[in-house]
Amino acid sequence: MPGSPRGDDQARALALQQALHAAGQACELSWVAETGSTNSDLLASVRAGCVGVHCRVAGHQSAGRGRRSRTWQDDGHGALLCSLAWPLPHDAGVAGLSLAIGVWLLQALGDLGVAGAALKWPNDVLLSSRKLAGVLVEVADTPRSRWVVLGIGLNLASPPDLPQAIGLREQGLQVDRWQVLQALLPRLLAGLGEFARVGFAPWADAWNHAHAWSGRRVQVLADGVPSQQGVALGVDTQGYLWLATPGGRERVASGDVSLRAESD
Repeated sequence: MPGSPRGDDQARALALQQALHAAGQACELSWVAETGSTNSDLLASVRAGCVGVHCRVAGHQSAGRGRRSRTWQDDGHGALLCSLAWPLPHDAGVAGLSLAIGVWLLQALGDLGVAGAALKWPNDVLLSSRKLAGVLVEVADTPRSRWVVLGIGLNLASPPDLPQAIGLREQGLQVDRWQVLQALLPRLLAGLGEFARVGFAPWADAWNHAHAWSGRRVQVLADGVPSQQGVALGVDTQGYLWLATPGGRERVASGDVSLRAESD
């Protein structure tokens, strides 16, 4: 990995942790060369009572996953693989959280000089119409609070044998995982604090501005079966997607569906 030999990863994690603390953003960072899933690691930690804002970063995941138990493939060298555990009040909702994270990812990528990235509802970041990053949000309730564990996988290099995916280096951006995290984590930590208070609404306009398929005909798949189709409009302040259909506007809830652009 350019600029970040594996032997230096623990030191890079500690340096970033110290920089966040100095900026008033307390967050424990841990590095592991390989694990099954950073999300699973943090969910187990939360359920065992080990509480505290924690970002776990891995060099390779042997059982990485995305929404609806899909696998996330990485070759051990070409991706940022991380999860962040964050506490919310017990009655806090998480509707729209994956969309807000997408907005923060785009902002961080903009800080790094990435232009033209877009958002695909509900949890993907696209670049040149190919998948650059994905987000997985999972919830664990404990007696004192509700924890969200936010998993992020972002391709630094284009994954082999996955022509639908793209990496930052294919666009000429030579950054390592720690440089991306340095741009991303402050936005995540600040954004999550505001999200806990007011929900997704403050980022709805930014998401709609970056909507990859706005005005495109799409179909909605529920458990792999087409269930709705229409023209993709925008999202509302709760993160629901609106479709224009022959029968009128229809609202699509996150978590049950996937989108695929219909062939012209």
